Amino acid sequence: MLQFDILVIGGGPGGYSLAVNAAKHGKKVALFEKERLGGTCLNVGCIPTKYLVDKANAMEKVRALVKKDIFRDAGSFSFKKIQRGKAEVCGKLVSGVGFLLKNHGVEIVRGKAVLKKDRVVSCAEEEYQGTQVVIATGSVPMMIPIPGCEYCIDSTGALELDTLPRSMVVIGGGVIGLELACAFAAYGTEITVVEMMPELMPGEQKEAVKILVNAMKKQGIRLMTGAKMLRVEKTAAGLNAVYEVDGKEVHTCCEQVLMAAGRKTNLSGIDAEMLGLELDAKKCIRVDHCQRTNLPGVYAIGDVVGGYQLAHVAYAEGEAALADILGEEKPCGVGPVPVCTYTIPCFATVGLTSERAKAAGYEPVLGSFQYEANGMALAEGASGAVFAVMDKTSRKTLGVTIVGENASEMIAMAASAVADAATVDQWERMVVAHPSLCEMVREAALDAFGRSVHKG
Repeated sequence: MLQFDILVIGGGPGGYSLAVNAAKHGKKVALFEKERLGGTCLNVGCIPTKYLVDKANAMEKVRALVKKDIFRDAGSFSFKKIQRGKAEVCGKLVSGVGFLLKNHGVEIVRGKAVLKKDRVVSCAEEEYQGTQVVIATGSVPMMIPIPGCEYCIDSTGALELDTLPRSMVVIGGGVIGLELACAFAAYGTEITVVEMMPELMPGEQKEAVKILVNAMKKQGIRLMTGAKMLRVEKTAAGLNAVYEVDGKEVHTCCEQVLMAAGRKTNLSGIDAEMLGLELDAKKCIRVDHCQRTNLPGVYAIGDVVGGYQLAHVAYAEGEAALADILGEEKPCGVGPVPVCTYTIPCFATVGLTSERAKAAGYEPVLGSFQYEANGMALAEGASGAVFAVMDKTSRKTLGVTIVGENASEMIAMAASAVADAATVDQWERMVVAHPSLCEMVREAALDAFGRSVHKG
């Protein structure tokens, strides 16, 4: 039996980063991956989706310039070349992860890993034992068991389409569904989003959600909220998505139906009952603040533990687990987590919304600033708004929501302010580069107390 200090099951963001960091600390590490390194994020999630959205967003900007007669025409595009470019980017990143692991002496074991008792992992007809084991098996797309679900594609299938469908019904108005809906709509696909909840993004800042919804409608996306999906039928013309709205059946014919109902934990190779591994009600592995499971020497990180299913959270959880292994104290979940939805326009948030702040016992004051009043936004033809939630008593920053171009970059500045509980006085003393979109974050925070200079 081969002996290692740390065995990492899963080569996604959390798994590979922990493996590299552990090796840097002199640990003997083996990483098991049955598919491609980089996990969902690099192969069928974050990166490929963002590649499609980026090119779609570029086309939307060109179209806006055509309407203003600045550009003569919107031009044409090749969906196949876009897909080829996406594959090249993903391939480069996956190769980079492999280089990092090998360069730091991590042994990469290909094949399905099966966790046994006493921290033993079986893979490729060999057994490995670790002083510690880290489970980082991620998640997989969830399919709703409705009649005709076999005719649907999941997010992985949507990202691998060779040709652009003329029409698509998207089941689910969550992050995955909305991102792909915006991308395909920009490419010219007729999109209908079917969402069971009465409104999109119910837990987010309502004023910001309204801006996003209006923008999506302008793109021609049909949003059917409060709709229950009933079945998918195969017809001579293609597919027929049948759903219920206000007690009435609605039929939408389309070429593709995308099932974007979320993701569930991947416990492949992890027999929780046999191992005595404790799961929560959602079948996620239960961990403490240092990512320890109830099994001695066994940790779990990333999507498999539930919570935020985000690559940057997996990174942080991996750091927390490794710190505990090294005898250090670095619990995860201390700082606020920025969450980005790469729609068109982008939607990013960190900290509390007005409603959540009120429920937490604060007296929230909402400041805002429109893109239309910012020089850089006007120069770039960007629209949207920034919303800052401040506490009336302490005058500290509780949360920020941004909907608009570069929101995913600007939210880093906001996350720092929320983490440090920046006061309105600190915002006022801050010097922000001009012209820049980041000026709007400061202006929104100042606006909560009537101190914004550039808001009329």
